[in-house]
Parts: sequence; structure tokens; C-alpha cells
Amino acid sequence: MKKLAWLTVPILALLLAGAPLRAGEVKLTNDVAWVMAADTYKECVQQAYLNAMERLKGLADGRQPGTWCVVLDADETVISNVEYQARLQAQRREYSNASWKAWCEEEAAVALPGAVDFCSLAQKLGGKVIIVTNRKGEVKEATDANLKKVELPFDLLLVREGPYALDRSKQMRRNDIEKGSIKTLPPGQKFPPLDILMLCGDQNHDLYDAEKLSFEQVKDRFGRNLVVLPNPMYGDWAFQGVYVETGSASPGVAEGALTWEEAMKLPIGTQVTVQAKIVSVYDPATRGKGGPVKLNVDRNWRESLTFVFYAKDRQGNSNGFPAPNSFLNKTVLVNGELGEHNEARQMMLRSPSQIQFAD
Repeated sequence: MKKLAWLTVPILALLLAGAPLRAGEVKLTNDVAWVMAADTYKECVQQAYLNAMERLKGLADGRQPGTWCVVLDADETVISNVEYQARLQAQRREYSNASWKAWCEEEAAVALPGAVDFCSLAQKLGGKVIIVTNRKGEVKEATDANLKKVELPFDLLLVREGPYALDRSKQMRRNDIEKGSIKTLPPGQKFPPLDILMLCGDQNHDLYDAEKLSFEQVKDRFGRNLVVLPNPMYGDWAFQGVYVETGSASPGVAEGALTWEEAMKLPIGTQVTVQAKIVSVYDPATRGKGGPVKLNVDRNWRESLTFVFYAKDRQGNSNGFPAPNSFLNKTVLVNGELGEHNEARQMMLRSPSQIQFAD
């Protein structure tokens, strides 16, 4: 089998890819540098897959071929996107849907050490290899092509599309694999109910129902059928934030409040206090329309946070919020739950007490 070199693209060429950069060098943060340059990262990944292969032999022993499978995540599990992370730092930019989509369509992610061998063994032992990724349907074709480019053996790719578009936890897809009721199979392809003998991933939700189960409840499974890969660059763990007391609030931000950029990194459903300046206001009443008022903190509302409230109830009575235009160019403090609508982040305000002027 063809062996792929590990990140053979020169770092200089990598950093110069994409948007034009200022003259000089950009030092990568330790997390990205470790994944890109440290042998210890490759050794951790290789070790995880070698151990998994030995455990899989025992789990598959005596099982009928075609009745079981292994389920693996894609990103930072079987393929690496460290080049994308390095580009963001070189360009001094944050993650965005547009840049991620462009990266996926390059089909340039490389195979992680041991991944190809593990998947090959699973098929040889009689199992199916199913890739369950939270990449969206718009990059499914590119993802499929990328996996084939790195010669990764797999039988099915399940992305977030159709009935699985909101399946962030992957639990719906895993349940359907086990029940033999996968809803997005290619035409003519059928899969019977399959026992999932092993799961591999770099995030908790790749491996188990992280919304219901704790580490203490699943820790013994890591010696049997759960395989976790190291990923210090991003993930659910980072969304929660780790803080230490400084004795005072950050300059310009109220104590206990987050900037909207920090809030964007947290998971849906998190209760937060956000301080932000409102740069544009959409008031449907001024256009003779119904619907919610939208307070935007950035002109690019699709990739920023929007505060949403209804100025009137269904009977046409005021809900008590200040006039929408009074928020324009004002800094506000907003308390509430992070949500999402049409793949854009928002906070729905049910009461005027959730928003106050900070200046």
C-alpha cells in the first residue's frame, strides 16, 4: 500500500498559502506546533491504533463477517487538518465556515499514523468501516474523495445531512447503524443491523453519548472498545474555557462577561453573559413585516452572534423591550442561552431583563 509522507508541505509554503501575509514569520502556538512537528504526537496516534488493533482481534473473534462494524470520526482521527489550523494562524484569522469549506474542498488532509492499517484490519476480520463525521453535506463529495486519496479503506461515510443535519452528538447515526435503518445510504446500498465493536475519535461525542454519560461511567471502556486520539487544537473541552482569578475583570469587559467572539466558541445551550456593541439593527416593524428584532454585533451576521427578541406578543402587546433603534451603536450586556437558527449563532431573549445597556 502506498505510504503517505507526514505533512510533507514545507512550512514556509504552508504559511504563505491563502490570503497575502505581512512580511516576517508567524510563530505557531504550542498546540498546533505539537501536532505539526512533534514526534510525540505521531507516536501517541500510532500507539492508540496499534493497541486498538490488538483489542479488535479479540472483540471480532468468533463473530460472523458482515454483522459488525467499527465507527470512526474523520477529522483528527483518520485524517489531519493541522495545515488548516496553521494557515489560520499565519493569516491571523479565526475559524469560519467559509474557510473550512474551502479547506475541505482542497481534499488535502493527510492520513494519520496507523489509521489505514486499523481500517484494513477491521475489513480483513469481517467488519464494516463506517466514518461518522460532523462535516456537513456540502463537503461530503470532497470528504469522500479525500479519504480515498489517502487510501483509507471504508464502507460508508455519514455526514451531517438530511435527517442527520442536526445530529451533532452523532447518537442518531450510531443508533441507526445498530438498528439497520441508516437514512442516507447511497441508492442501491443496504446495510443490515450492525454491532458497533469499537469507536475511534478525538472528541467525547465521537465515542459515547456525552450529553448523558460522564467519564466515570465510561472510563473502563477505554481498555476495551473506545479509542481516543489526541487533539490539543480544538474541541468540546476548549468550549468550556479554563479560567484563573486575576483580581479584576478584563479591560473594557464587565466582570463575568464574555466577548461575543469568546461566546461563539461555546456549545449550543450554554448559559452566558455577553458584552458587545450593536453595529446594526433589523426591525421588521419598520418594513411592515412581522417577526423578531435582530441586534447584530458584526456586519457579517452569519458568522457572528445575534441577539433576538420579539417586540410584541401574539396579541400585539408590547413585551417591554426598549425601542430597537435605541440599541444601535450601544454596548449591551446580555444574559441568556446560546442557540442556533439556520446555522447562525443567536441568543433568544424572552424578557427585557436579559439585556441592559453597558454604557
